[in-house]
Amino acid sequence: MDLTEKEVEELQEQIIIIYKVIDQNNTFKSFYYQDMDVEMPKSDSNLINELDKLENADEILRKCIVELEEMKQNKKLEDKIFYEIIAGYDLRDLYEKYGIKEPKDLDKLDIKELLKVM
Repeated sequence: MDLTEKEVEELQEQIIIIYKVIDQNNTFKSFYYQDMDVEMPKSDSNLINELDKLENADEILRKCIVELEEMKQNKKLEDKIFYEIIAGYDLRDLYEKYGIKEPKDLDKLDIKELLKVM
């Protein structure tokens, strides 16, 4: 994989943003819609809607975040470090850095461009 340190950092930040949104949606679903046979409202973000179709999107994103941290530190890490990584980022700062003001702005993230390098 030929990503620069900056590209790895940006990819990780963007995946953290997406993870937090997915995690928040899952919490919302489990709290308000538990044991109900009702379809959840769609997000304004196509990216989030696509990830919501996956059964384990949050797990996949967690693994990506840890793997990117391993790339940054150049060593194998335990999965339990995930929450330490997440705690190191302020979501408000990331939203501001990437110009996210509303859910549809998530579609502006250039993750696809960064992943093309891989």
